[in-house]
Amino acid sequence: MGHNDDGLTGPADRSHCKALGLRIRMLRTARGWTQERLAEESGLHRTFIGLIERGKVAMRIIHLWPLSKALDASICDFFVDEKGRPIR
Repeated sequence: MGHNDDGLTGPADRSHCKALGLRIRMLRTARGWTQERLAEESGLHRTFIGLIERGKVAMRIIHLWPLSKALDASICDFFVDEKGRPIR
């Protein structure tokens, strides 16, 4: 598989990024926040938040900390589903 500018190298990468993005979206919407609010709270750009939530970028690990702090969630919370099962 080829390498794209989004940092995703194949179907497995895309699947993992989509699962992570969906979980971040769920945590955000559970707080009643817009993407703009999460961007403000985390210091990340709103467009970047949208790309993360749609699984369109391979987010760097360094971005997990501001998202975690903004959402008042453990980084571990990003890798479990709504029932607490690990996302694989």
